[in-house]
Amino acid sequence: MTGTSTINEGISTALGTFLEERHAEAAAIDGRLGPLVDELRRAVFSGGKRLRPLFAVWGHRAVGAEVDERMLRAAASLEMLHTFALIQDDVIDRSATRRGAPASHVMLAAHAERGDRERFGASAAILLGDLALIWADRMLGESGFPSDRLRAGYRIYNELRAEVALGQYLDVLASHLERLTEEDALRVSRYKTATYTVQRPIQLGMALGGAPRELLDLVPAYAIPAGVAFQLRDDLLGAFGDPDATGKPSGEDLLERKPTWLLARTLRLRPEAAHVSDVAGLRQAMLESGAVAEAESKIGALAEEALEAARRMPVPAERATELVDLTERLVWRTS
Repeated sequence: MTGTSTINEGISTALGTFLEERHAEAAAIDGRLGPLVDELRRAVFSGGKRLRPLFAVWGHRAVGAEVDERMLRAAASLEMLHTFALIQDDVIDRSATRRGAPASHVMLAAHAERGDRERFGASAAILLGDLALIWADRMLGESGFPSDRLRAGYRIYNELRAEVALGQYLDVLASHLERLTEEDALRVSRYKTATYTVQRPIQLGMALGGAPRELLDLVPAYAIPAGVAFQLRDDLLGAFGDPDATGKPSGEDLLERKPTWLLARTLRLRPEAAHVSDVAGLRQAMLESGAVAEAESKIGALAEEALEAARRMPVPAERATELVDLTERLVWRTS
C-alpha cells in the first residue's frame, strides 16, 4: 500500500470499523451510551493531518516491511490516542472549538437535562478521553502482529503515552509560572510534539517491522529538530494564521497566554508586553521585538538539521526522499 491518500483511507476504514463495533457493544449495555461513542467518532473524523499514523507507516516501510491491515490498525491506534489527548487538552484549556467545530465537552454538555451543563460536559469529555485512550491500547493490542513484534512495539508505545502526559503537565505548569522562559517552552515542545508526534510514531512503526535497536536510536537526531520546528510553525500560525485555514480563532493562544517559545522570547525582549491584553498589541510586540523573525530563523535552522539527519538515515533512498518531502510540507505549511 503506497500513497498518503491510500494510507489515510486505510486508516479511516480501520477506525470506522473499530468504532462501529464499540458502538454496538456500548449500546447493548445502555442505549444512552451510543451518543457518547458517536461523539468520539465525530472527534476522530473531524479532520487533522494524521501525522502520527503517517510517521508510523513511514517507519514501517523504512525497514522494508509491508503496510498491511495489521499496520493500518496499529497506525490508527495513534490517531485514537491523539483524539484522547485533544479532548482532554480542550477541557484543560477551556477551548470552545476544535478544528473549526465545537469541542467535545461543548457537544456533550447538551446531553445534560438539568444542573450545571458546563461541568457535565467537562466531566463527560474527560471520561470520553479515557475511553479513547483505552480503545487506542486495544486497537494496537488487537492489530494482529506476532507477540514478539507487539512487545517491541509496546515498549515504544508506553514511552509515548507517558511522555505525552508528562509533557502536558509541563505545559500546564508553564502556563502558571511567574516567568516563562524560552527553555521552558522548548521543553514542552520536545515532549508534547517532537517525541509524541514524530519520534515515537516512527520508532513504533519500525519496531513493529522488526527494526534493530541501533536503527531506533538514530531516529531522535531527525525527530527532535523536526518536531520542534513543527511546533514553532504551529505557534506562529496560532498567533498570525488564518482561522479558516487553521480551524481555530486567530490569536486565541495569545489571549490565553499559551506558553510558547514565541511568547517567551517576546516577553524577554519586550517585558512590557506582559501587560498587553489585546491580540493586535501582542502581535505588534512580537513583530517589533524581532521574536517572529527569530522564530522563522530558528525554524529554518532546525529544519535543515532534521533534513540532514533524514538524508543520513540508513534507509532506502526512496524512503529518505519521502521523509524529506514530508518534513518540508510540515515545517513550511500555512495551515
